[in-house]
Amino acid sequence: MKHLTRKASTAALTLATVALPATALAHTGDHVHGGLMAGLTHPVTGLDHLVALVLFGALLAGTTLKEKQLGFVAAGISLAAGFAGGVALGGHVAMEAVITGSALLFAAALAFPASVRGKAACAVAFLLGAHGWAHGVEMTGSLAGFGAGFMASSVLLMLAGLPLGQQIQKIAPALRAVLAAGAALGLMLLAG
Repeated sequence: MKHLTRKASTAALTLATVALPATALAHTGDHVHGGLMAGLTHPVTGLDHLVALVLFGALLAGTTLKEKQLGFVAAGISLAAGFAGGVALGGHVAMEAVITGSALLFAAALAFPASVRGKAACAVAFLLGAHGWAHGVEMTGSLAGFGAGFMASSVLLMLAGLPLGQQIQKIAPALRAVLAAGAALGLMLLAG
């Protein structure tokens, strides 16, 4: 029991650390992006993107290889399509709400058993399009450089979420549901 409590505490602390973003910090509108380095750093320095991408990766932990592959492909397509839309069409009013909502949904879905999470992750990967859109809206300079950096950094963040998801899966289902609900509530409160 003591071992389970320690594991639960470690997982809760890890989840809390990942799930405490300020709403859409990466999209204050007072900066511009351009080039490879900006593309690499923006998903990491924008807490909204960091949280959503890591949590999306965590959803894929413990799933089948095929579900992981489909999830990453769906996420990549969604991010790239959103990026192209942002570059071509500019901002939209729902962008920040969808970004925050995606992190909320990914946090809540961590309560599901792995057998369901893989399918859920594939189904909600389209929400990552809002993250790509936001990057496309703010990007200036080298489209190819920024886009390549943004995609590489996004994939690495999703891969970083896999060990987090593995740890969360070790927690008893009821406690996992409470932790996921707490993370989702925290994200909602931060979203205002």
